[in-house]
Amino acid sequence: MKKIFVLALVAGYFNAIAQNDIDALRYSKSIFGGTARSAGISGAVGSLGADISSTAINPAGIAFFKKDELSFTLGFINFSNKSNYLGNISKETDFNMNFPNFGLILCSTNNRKDKPKEWVSSTFSLSFLKSGDFNNITRYSGINTQTSLMDYFAERANGYTINDIRASDDDFDNGFSSKTSMAWEGYLIDSVAPKKYAAHASPIFHNISQNGIVKQSGKMNDLEMTFSGNYKNQLYLGASFSYSFINFSESKSHSEKNDPNDTSNYAMNNFTFDENLETTGGALSCKLGLITKLNENFRLGISFQTPKFFNLTDNYSFRLNSVLRNGEFYKFDSKLGEFNYKIITPYRITLSGTAISNKIGFISADLDFVDYSTMKLKSENFESNYDQAMQIANGEIVNKYKNTINYRIGGELILSSYRIRGGYAMYGSPFSDKNLKNHGTNYYTAGVGIKEKEWGLDFGLIIGKSNETYQPYILNDKSKDPTYVSSDINTQRVVLTYVYKF
Repeated sequence: MKKIFVLALVAGYFNAIAQNDIDALRYSKSIFGGTARSAGISGAVGSLGADISSTAINPAGIAFFKKDELSFTLGFINFSNKSNYLGNISKETDFNMNFPNFGLILCSTNNRKDKPKEWVSSTFSLSFLKSGDFNNITRYSGINTQTSLMDYFAERANGYTINDIRASDDDFDNGFSSKTSMAWEGYLIDSVAPKKYAAHASPIFHNISQNGIVKQSGKMNDLEMTFSGNYKNQLYLGASFSYSFINFSESKSHSEKNDPNDTSNYAMNNFTFDENLETTGGALSCKLGLITKLNENFRLGISFQTPKFFNLTDNYSFRLNSVLRNGEFYKFDSKLGEFNYKIITPYRITLSGTAISNKIGFISADLDFVDYSTMKLKSENFESNYDQAMQIANGEIVNKYKNTINYRIGGELILSSYRIRGGYAMYGSPFSDKNLKNHGTNYYTAGVGIKEKEWGLDFGLIIGKSNETYQPYILNDKSKDPTYVSSDINTQRVVLTYVYKF
């Protein structure tokens, strides 16, 4: 019985904080940008080449460089989130600065007589690229007439005796290990029958005021080494080896105030439940690509990115503050927990095409094929309960996600030493349920630049628009309508890149 109960608590943790499909999706998605030139054309550099950002899509692109180059990029992000919860609108904004890209290009031309001339040149690059941005703030509030977070805790207590869920002396002295025990001791749930529990609120008066905030921050950065070769100025081959660093933080606070008509002495008056999560780790991956020139004006490219095998560590904690009608109050903290696990992201295939004129400019386009249903979670703890919880999450991934297509298109107009750029990108929804509001992200981009023989300066603007859905808690009781926070998210990214050629 004790082992089964531990499994239930672990599964509850998976649904509430981390190690679920949402975490796998977070680290499987990527953003485009890198240099300001790439940002201005919506990241459509798969077959364009001669941009350090191409290492993130098709490593063969660096084979088009003819001179050594050093580039540095500075970025600014303005963020806004308009959320709707139970008909009530909340807004949040944020602003931050970052460094999206740093790159070094080293070219080697074949001038030796003892080497065949088929291989015209080779190129090596070392780059640092921001491939993921996790910054987000979601605030919500409303009157819920059907469900409560207390229902969530009651469901996870059902089937167990009071002695099973009662806190131990160690919980009180050194911090709680179980959220269910914390909810019981804080009077969020009450026993209504043997091994049966319910929310500590009146079933008659059920206008519960809810509000909460979810703050997320962090990023994913890629350190890449890329090697490429130019064969007869017709075929360009490349391979990139990267290590991705993850640093993610999330704090969630959910508060409820009971219906004022529920005035019994021991009724719940209000409570706040907080959760904190820190995730760190990394993964190795590889990209292979080629670009071929059909003629001087048309290029085609294809690339393959292997899955990333992330080794991640979660450090987490939770806290409860509750107050009863009679004035009694409870404040409990959890132990600091740690959990090690793995996430396997999908592979990605990209097809690209570019029409180019050295005097007029170019138009370039990319298509990404990504199957999000292949994401996987794996536990580093070999106990069967953890493995079973992971299998539950993997089953949800197969049923919830699908393969999708991302496309990017952009162009550049040459005006002497000046460049004018524009583009559009659409990253498709990874969800198989069309009723979910997560319909993907649309990007609108623009940019300008100056290109001289020994230096260049570029400016890029990315406007992103997306819709997301968040559930404060998930209940097994499907007779009750789930409550969602529907968010309209807008971002504006300004990117500046300086290029020095030597």
